[in-house]
Amino acid sequence: MATESQFDNISLTEQVILLAVAAQHRDGETPVQTHDLREVCQTQLEGVDTEVVGTITEADIMRSLYRLEDEGFVEEETDQTSPTGKGRPAYTLSFAPDEVYEGVNDNLLEDDNR
Repeated sequence: MATESQFDNISLTEQVILLAVAAQHRDGETPVQTHDLREVCQTQLEGVDTEVVGTITEADIMRSLYRLEDEGFVEEETDQTSPTGKGRPAYTLSFAPDEVYEGVNDNLLEDDNR
């Protein structure tokens, strides 16, 4: 279970990415890979004030996922393989999506997620 102080310790960009993982979890699409998360983040940002968070790059996603993993929000899985046979990291939530929606900054949520 995540605490309020854990959410205070992560940036708004990290919160957007965490929301994307939560959305994929709710849709039964986890574990999710980084290239899929970028698309989900872009879609999510269309519904919120984009001045809160700028454009999110793949590098932002990778850095944020490492941090979110360190903080215990997500877990990395490497069961999936790439076309070259190397493992591609994929991520799942460490706790219920509702905790994410309750813990992130309200400015990042669309009205239908509140």
